[in-house]
Amino acid sequence: MKFFSILMMFFLIMGCQPEATTPTKPINGIQVDFTGIAPLKQGMFIGIGGHTASGTVFLYEKSGKKYIVFDPYSSQAGPDLKVYLSKDEGASEYIRVGQLQSTMGKQTYEIIGNPDLSAYSFVHIW
Repeated sequence: MKFFSILMMFFLIMGCQPEATTPTKPINGIQVDFTGIAPLKQGMFIGIGGHTASGTVFLYEKSGKKYIVFDPYSSQAGPDLKVYLSKDEGASEYIRVGQLQSTMGKQTYEIIGNPDLSAYSFVHIW
């Protein structure tokens, strides 16, 4: 009986561990040189609803591929944060770009497919 109580306690403790959060250290992700290439669009991150975010976001096209670049970037950590492109502030139409690489530092994301970036004016971290 004591063994089962200890085993049950172990599973209870393991089940209550905090969720994995997005890394807080910059990573060496996609490396693309955009020297001499003007961004298609650029904007600033702002936090909403009590969540903090800051930095600059750029949209580039190079060699037929499209990219989102955060440089610089900083935000709160959170579980399972993702990067999205959307057509409006409410993200009623969006493209999921991928997992947020880090809560700080320069980051580059390749946009899969060939979306018309003129229709997408927002980058969300959710």
